[in-house]
Amino acid sequence: MNDTKPKIKFYSMGSQKIDFSKILNNVNLDASKPVTISSGFNNALRSVIDKDIDFLSDKVKKIINDIKKLLVVNNINDEINGTISEMDTLINEVETTISKVIIEKENIKVGLFSTRKKEKKEKCKKLEECVNMLSKYQTELISIKDEYNKLLKRKSVLQDALPAEESDAEPEDPLERTINFYMKKQGN
Repeated sequence: MNDTKPKIKFYSMGSQKIDFSKILNNVNLDASKPVTISSGFNNALRSVIDKDIDFLSDKVKKIINDIKKLLVVNNINDEINGTISEMDTLINEVETTISKVIIEKENIKVGLFSTRKKEKKEKCKKLEECVNMLSKYQTELISIKDEYNKLLKRKSVLQDALPAEESDAEPEDPLERTINFYMKKQGN
């Protein structure tokens, strides 16, 4: 009962492994042979990663536009620019803008004998909402940055992997056989 079945690397990603104890029909699989992958699979995986990066890039552009609109509505003269490849700079710019908004809010004095109390209180309320929204956007940008870094890491691991030669033989792995079937079906 203490038989430990060997594990092999899976799809050249380096971190995933197949556990033969979980495969019911492991008669056709040979642990001594390396699992071969098709270059088509690597290309498909690279394409999916590129689409995910493009999606994140579009999301960053939308957040930047929302921040600009928020600043214009609150009469704050601060410029926010950046792309997904410059996330650290962009996050720092948002942090600086949050600080400026907080300073501007604190400079509004509403005293007992102040003139235009109602206007000043409304301005303070708007600036407080602006700070909250900017903090929310900053949190979103940080999570996008983390996801973007993960995708870049996966893409570099994928590019470092050597594609195996295409073979006419039946693939050993049932999962690879299924993926190849759907890739061929999509190509038609």
